[in-house]
Formats: sequence, C-alpha cells, structure tokens
Amino acid sequence: MLSFLRHYYSQGGDEIELGEKEKQKIETLHIPLLRRKWQILALQIVSTSSLLFLLMRMSDIYGKCSDNNLDTWCPSYEHTRGLMWLESNEGSLLIPDFLLGVNQTGTLSFLGPLLICVLGTIAFERFWASSLEFQTRIKQGIAAVFGLWIVIPFILSWIIATFRYGLHFPWNGNDSLNHIGELFSPLGLVLEIVFLSIVFAPILVGLVGIWGLSKRAINWSVGYYIIVIAFHAVLTFEPIVSEVDVGLKALPTQIGEGTMFGGLVSPLASSLLGIAILMLLFLETGTAAIGHMEYAASLPEESKRDPEYVRQFNNVVNSHLIQLVVVILMVSITTALALSFDDLMISIVGILEGTQWTGQVKESLELQMTYGKVISAGLFIIVVAGLRFVIPWQTVSGYIESGISKIRS
Repeated sequence: MLSFLRHYYSQGGDEIELGEKEKQKIETLHIPLLRRKWQILALQIVSTSSLLFLLMRMSDIYGKCSDNNLDTWCPSYEHTRGLMWLESNEGSLLIPDFLLGVNQTGTLSFLGPLLICVLGTIAFERFWASSLEFQTRIKQGIAAVFGLWIVIPFILSWIIATFRYGLHFPWNGNDSLNHIGELFSPLGLVLEIVFLSIVFAPILVGLVGIWGLSKRAINWSVGYYIIVIAFHAVLTFEPIVSEVDVGLKALPTQIGEGTMFGGLVSPLASSLLGIAILMLLFLETGTAAIGHMEYAASLPEESKRDPEYVRQFNNVVNSHLIQLVVVILMVSITTALALSFDDLMISIVGILEGTQWTGQVKESLELQMTYGKVISAGLFIIVVAGLRFVIPWQTVSGYIESGISKIRS
C-alpha cells in the first residue's frame, strides 16, 4: 500500500513538474503573447477606465455655460449643445442622433460617441497594421468618395435644372438656378465631426494610444486636457470676462472649507484633485504597458524564450502594479495635505502661542482663494524639503520597499 502511494504521489509530482515545464515553454516574451498577459491587460483596462472617468469629470466641471447663456452655444467641454445649435441652423444632421448623443442627457449622451471612438480605434489599428499599398488605396478611396460627394450632386442638380428651366450658369440670384451650395454639401459632416471632436478627440486618440501602443498619442491626449483646463481658466478670468465674455461658467474663486477626507479638502478641491489623479493614472498605466512591451521587443530572440527572462519580466511587471497603487495613494494623500497645509501650520502656531492673529489669518479670503492654496502647497514643499535634514528619507523609502517585498512574498 505504501509503495502504491509513493508511486502515485511521485507520478503526480512528475506531472506537475512536466506541467510547469510546458508552461515555461509556452510562455515567451513575444508581443502577441504579452498582449494577452493579465498584467498588461490590467494596465490597459485601468488606463481605459481612467480615460472614460476623466471624460465624465471634465464634462461635469468644464462643460457648463454661465447662467446668462443657458439657451445659447458657448465653447464649453460639452458636445450636444454645439450639435443642437448646428441642427437648428442646418435643419438636420447627417450623422444619426443616437450616435451623436443629441436629445439625450447624462451618461446616455456619451454612449453613441464612445461607440464611434471604439470603432475608430479598431479601424486605426487595422489601418496601421496593414501594408503601405493598402493604406494608400484607403486614402485614395476616401479622397475619391469625398470628391464624388462634392461633384456629383452639383452636376446632377445643374443638369436637372437645365432640362427644367433651360441652359443657365450654375451661379444665379434665383435659388432654383443656383447650384453652388451643392459643392459645400460635405461641409455639414465636417462641422459635425468638429463639434464632436472638441470633446471626444482625446478619447479617440487616447484609446488609439492605449491599444495601438503609441506613447505619443497618450501624451497628446493628456496635453489636450491640460490645454482645455488652461483655456477655461483664461476665458473665465475676471479681467478677460469684463472685456470678452464667451459665456463659460467660471469655477468658484474660493476653494471652500475642507469637509471631506477628515477635513483635508473641500468638494471643489476634491473634484479638481480627482481630475489630476485620473489624468496621472491614465498616463502612467498607458505608458507603462507600452514600456514593458518595448523592453520585451528589444530583447534578442533567444532571451524571449528563456524562462529566466520570462520570470524576471513577470517580477518587474508585478512589482510595477504594486508600486503603482502605492504611488497613487501617496500622491493623493500628500496633495490633500498640501492643499490644507496652511490650516495645519496656523493651528500649530495658535496652539503654541495662543494669540488671536491665527484665527484672523485663517479666516482671511486670500487663503481661501486659489492662489492661497498655491501658497499652502509651496509651504508644504518647503517644509518637506527641510525635513530631509531631520528625517532620513532614503531609510524610510528603504523600509517601504522592504515592506512591499514582504507583502509580495
């Protein structure tokens, strides 16, 4: 009986060992296999989710017009208002309303354009993966379609009007004899795409960057959002609004009292901090997935099949996932502390001295405004930089890294 059990367990152990060897043989560092690894997929899915949440948060904060321009168009980060204005002037839209999100509210207004972005991402990826000859044919086909769209309606309307009213020039003061407008028939589609691209261009380019493995596209998408935020800040600046009012709704000048996360941040600061964290998460996870695959692609062919290289690659990616969570949490906490650091300093001074000026300074409007929070962040940076003479930050970081390694083990 004992000999049978030894034989059974030894046979099972051999099967497990053979299974591990087969797994090592199958697992390589080639790009098609890496794109199916759960670590790479996790980074890409997190990056995609951050991009979609960033779209919604940006639309909520920067997509509103002022109270005096609720029924008119304004250059806000919102697409349906511009498309409805175009529909009221043109009469109808060429793209169906359900794909544009027109006459829909909330999250439903994003579903149709997001579907277009997903299909566009697949089309761009297939386009780049095709041969140069096929790409040239596609470009020529698109140019031919637009050319025919411009010329054919113009010629047909001119010919039909010639049979009906006699020979005439295509430009005329009479509307029934004027056919020049037919040459601009594709302009309506171009305007619809422009209004749609104001909001969804960074989404399409970001998805292309994540799943098409393009760091340039990801950086462009982040840069686009930074430009949108900067333009909104400039166009809602009070001296600018007094001269040129474009109808945008300005953010409150006062950040407000901290009522969230233990009194660290206010609701407005929390919204802006959420946008910054989502932007950082989108950029970091998207470029990390591409960076890991670029490293694997640069290895020699023999190294891509070496089990030791595969094991090291898995360790690096797993460590990166853990460090990503830790870094995002630390950035969120330190930023919240920096925004309310002035209150902390004033409270400490008030406890030590017990004077009345601390309460007066704390209630001042300057510290509650945006540049007051900039001062608070600057004080935080100065204090942390000075603490390096007191606290050995390298030793602290060493303890953190050793703790992470213990958690992994």
